[in-house]
Amino acid sequence: MFDVERHADVCLVRICNGPVNAISFEGWAKFVDLIARLEKDDAGVLVITGLPGKHFCAGNDFREFRTLGKAAARRGSGTVMEVTRALRESRMVSIAALHGGALGSGLMLASACDIRLGARDAFIGLPEVNVNAFGGYRIVREVLGLGEARLMALTGEPMPIERAHALGFAQRLHDTPDELLSESLVLAQMIADKTRGVLGARVKDCLNREDAATLWDGFEVEMELGAEVMAAAAERT
Repeated sequence: MFDVERHADVCLVRICNGPVNAISFEGWAKFVDLIARLEKDDAGVLVITGLPGKHFCAGNDFREFRTLGKAAARRGSGTVMEVTRALRESRMVSIAALHGGALGSGLMLASACDIRLGARDAFIGLPEVNVNAFGGYRIVREVLGLGEARLMALTGEPMPIERAHALGFAQRLHDTPDELLSESLVLAQMIADKTRGVLGARVKDCLNREDAATLWDGFEVEMELGAEVMAAAAERT
C-alpha cells in the first residue's frame, strides 16, 4: 500500500492502492507506523504522493462506511486523525505532491503536510456529505480558510488546484505529474540540506509552537531557536 524510496535525507512515500489510491482504516493505522519508522531512521524530509496512479489519494474506501457502527466509525476516524497529528507533530518536514484527486481523508493528509505542491490536473474536495458521512473540515480549515472549507464540507463540491493555489493552499504548481515529482524531490533535498543539526531537530516544533502562540510569545520561541542555531554554527567554525 505504501512504497518508500530513500534519497539521502529525503524519503519518497508513494500511496500505491489503485485504482484511486483509497486507504482503509487499517491502512491508515499502517501509515502511523510508517511515519514513526521513518522518523526513527532519521529521515529529514518526506515527499508524499500517489504516483504512479490516477490520484494522490481519494480518501477512505466508502464501501467500508456501510459496514461500520458508530463505535467502529469513531475508531476509524480516530486513526485518520492520528496520521494527521503524526505528520504535524513530527520533526520531519513533509511535502504533499498532489495530482489527480486529493479527496476526503486524502485532503486531510495533504493539509497535515507542511508544504503542498500540485500538478495542474489536481483537485481537492471533501465529498463525505455526498455519501451520508462527515469529516475533514477542521484540519482543512487550518490551511484553506473557514469559508472555503465550509463550502466544501457542506456541498461536497471539488475545487481545482488553480483556485487552491490562489487561496494559498498549494504553494507551487507544475505542468505535469512527472515535473511535479521531480521538482518536489529537488525542493525536499534543498530543505533537508538547509535544516541539519539543531535546526533540523527543532524547527518543526518551533514552527508549531509559534503557530499556536500569540505574536510576542511566538517571537520568543523563534528567538530561542535562532540563538541555539547560531551558537551551534559558531562552535563549528
